[in-house]
Amino acid sequence: MIAKYYIELRKPAARGTESVIADAMRHLNTRQYLGKAVVVCEQPAIALSTARKQWLKLSRALQRQRSSTLNADKILKYTHTITRMQRMHFTTKTPLERPDGEVYFLRPEELTTMPAHCWTVYVLCPLKPRLISQSLEQLPVETLIVDYMQSDAWSALNLAPKRLLEARAKSQWQQADRFLKDYDIDVRKLIVNGIHDPEAMDDALDNILGGHSHDFLQVANEFQRALELARPLRLKKDIRYTYDSLILLAHRVQALRPDAYSHHFLESYNEDDTFFLYDAARTRKHLIGAETLREAYDRHTKAGRHHLARSLQSFAEESSS
Repeated sequence: MIAKYYIELRKPAARGTESVIADAMRHLNTRQYLGKAVVVCEQPAIALSTARKQWLKLSRALQRQRSSTLNADKILKYTHTITRMQRMHFTTKTPLERPDGEVYFLRPEELTTMPAHCWTVYVLCPLKPRLISQSLEQLPVETLIVDYMQSDAWSALNLAPKRLLEARAKSQWQQADRFLKDYDIDVRKLIVNGIHDPEAMDDALDNILGGHSHDFLQVANEFQRALELARPLRLKKDIRYTYDSLILLAHRVQALRPDAYSHHFLESYNEDDTFFLYDAARTRKHLIGAETLREAYDRHTKAGRHHLARSLQSFAEESSS
């Protein structure tokens, strides 16, 4: 059974308002694609100013990561995320005054109207039980409350702990893993010495494109959504690599589908759960050698990857029409 709301009692590594806001912005950076967020605080203007500085630091860190990689998937992912971060609108206006805002900094008494599609609420000051109940009623199911006050007021509302979201993400991963194994794809075998094996990845892609792409994308989408709701996550490196492999496959399958392209599997997260690890040597070769679609078609046909070759041909025809 899916709980209605979730709670995370959180403490920043250091004391002080600025460190709390810095921690909240790092937390939000992993959840920014879910939807809108609210920061409940006593001095919204000061909190917003501090948050913007921290957000800019995070954006600059991504720019440094982008400039230090030759990974084509990561470059595209970082560019997409940096652009989004630069355009995100932080405001001290209420949702009624500024419905197009994305991160709202509000006083407790301004919580009478919550923004639509708000999936994360950061509580930086005490709240009265009446305001808590009133604001919760306006939030979508599965919203996460992140409380820096360590308040006991939440216990009476039967909010579920965030660890249940994390457990669901793990369960969705197991479901996706079983789905792939039904088609003789073991995600763990796609990785050699910490990087993706390009031949194994292409074999898996050819397999999925052989009539399983719709079902696979549905399973991958459910897994991705569970991850988004559970973030931030701390994952062991080997687990992160297997998650990366699934999402990279989903990204490539989606890119070769004839329907409208979406950035869903290109969204960026913090380094604790980064996606799109890729073979750096192969990326460099493709950036420098610039393999054409014709060459890729011939290579995959020769290797017996006929589903992948036909998908590339369809992709080329769609692109030129």
